[in-house]
Amino acid sequence: MNDYLELEKRKVRSEFLSMRNRLDPTSALVCSTAILAALKKFSLYEQANTLMIYLSYGSEVITDFIVKSAIEEGKNVVVPAIKNPGDSFMQTVRIVGLEDANQLVYGIRQPEVNSDDVASKDSIDLALIPGIAFDLSGYRLGYGKGYYDRWLKDVPLSKTVGLAYDFQITDKLPIGKHDLPIGTIVTEQRIIQTIK
Repeated sequence: MNDYLELEKRKVRSEFLSMRNRLDPTSALVCSTAILAALKKFSLYEQANTLMIYLSYGSEVITDFIVKSAIEEGKNVVVPAIKNPGDSFMQTVRIVGLEDANQLVYGIRQPEVNSDDVASKDSIDLALIPGIAFDLSGYRLGYGKGYYDRWLKDVPLSKTVGLAYDFQITDKLPIGKHDLPIGTIVTEQRIIQTIK
């Protein structure tokens, strides 16, 4: 990645992360609840049998409600996990409740990675993806480690949904050749379909 692009990404990441970190806990709760309500009306979510749901970290859209709701509805839930800190690829591991995610890797909750519980990408009907910022074409900016971009390779756009507070949406993000877009973005105010 060239230095200019990396500098631009760092600048945008810092700006949007700062905005997200300023969101007060009550507003985060209200917006996250509204995002769950919007998701539940979204046909791809309704039809999905197996969901990949990230476990929220820091000021991300809160996903605990989504996990609990999906499990109560009888859906299979898998969450991202890294077997060993330093691994460059994340896996998706089945959970039956939030209590299964009792380990912290980079400060993020995850379950232990046992091969019996690892789900293949093909078995996932819909993947809910975090981000610091998203643009209207579906590109996302994460923390810069590349885990999601590597994982999203070969996952159809139609199976990917980014979750964001509406202020995390911008017209255009700086993107590189390894950055991959998301098919849909759900905020507390709108659903953005990026697939033309």
